[in-house]
Amino acid sequence: MIPDKKMLRYHDKIGFYELVIPADAIEFYRNKFHSEKKEDNINIQHEEIIEDGVRLSNSFLINNDNRQSLPAEFQDLPNGTWMIEYTFENSELLAHYENIGLKGFSVEVKFTIVGENGKKYTIQENFKRMNKLSDLLSFEIWVHGGGAEEGGRKEHGEAHFELKEKKTRRPLGKITMPSLELWLKSDFKERIELMTVQNNVDISKKDKKGMVRWLELNDNENLLNCHKEWNESNKHNKRTIMI
Repeated sequence: MIPDKKMLRYHDKIGFYELVIPADAIEFYRNKFHSEKKEDNINIQHEEIIEDGVRLSNSFLINNDNRQSLPAEFQDLPNGTWMIEYTFENSELLAHYENIGLKGFSVEVKFTIVGENGKKYTIQENFKRMNKLSDLLSFEIWVHGGGAEEGGRKEHGEAHFELKEKKTRRPLGKITMPSLELWLKSDFKERIELMTVQNNVDISKKDKKGMVRWLELNDNENLLNCHKEWNESNKHNKRTIMI
C-alpha cells in the first residue's frame, strides 16, 4: 500500500472518484491489522476464504534503514509504503492462484468520502474490478459487428457503441466511437461531450463520466480494446468503416 498514490474507484451513487491514503493512515491500518490478529483472515477476490496452507511471513513499512534490503523493483517506493508477504506452504495452491492472475493484496477497510454535493458516504474497500463497463452504468454497452454477406448483424457507417436497456435490452441509441487521435487531443470535458447519444435521448453526465473514466483506464486500454473488437467483428463487412 503506497502513501499518497491516486487510485481510481467507483461508487454506485457518486460514480468514479480518486482514493488517496496518506502515510499516517497506512501506518494506522497496519497496526490495526496486527492488533486485531487479522493475519489469517485472507480471501480471494473478497469472496473465497483461504483457511490453511498460507501464513504471514513478513509485514513492515519501508524506511531508509530497510530500503536496501528490498528487491530492485521495490527500492523506489516511498517511505511509509506497507509491504506484506505471505508464504504458500502448498505449492499446488500457489500455482492455482498464479494461474488465475492474482498479483497483489487489497486491504478491506471502511472509510468516509465526501461527494461533490457535500454528502458523506461510508465506503467498504471491497470493490469490483472495473473491467466491465455495463456493471458501472445504468444501461448496457455493446460493440457489434457482422459482415454484409454473412449472418449476424449488418452494421454500417462509423464505429459506435450501442446502448441498450438493462434486462429488456431495448435499444437506447448510439455513441460514435472516438478515434485514438481525437481522444488524445481532447481534454476531460471534451471527452465527456464525445459520449453524446446520437439522435436520441442523451444519457446523464454521471454515466458519461463513467464511460470516459473506463475508456481512458491504463493509457486508454479499454478504448483500444473496443477499436480492436469493432475491427475484428466487421472485418468482412463492406458497409462499415474500420477504426
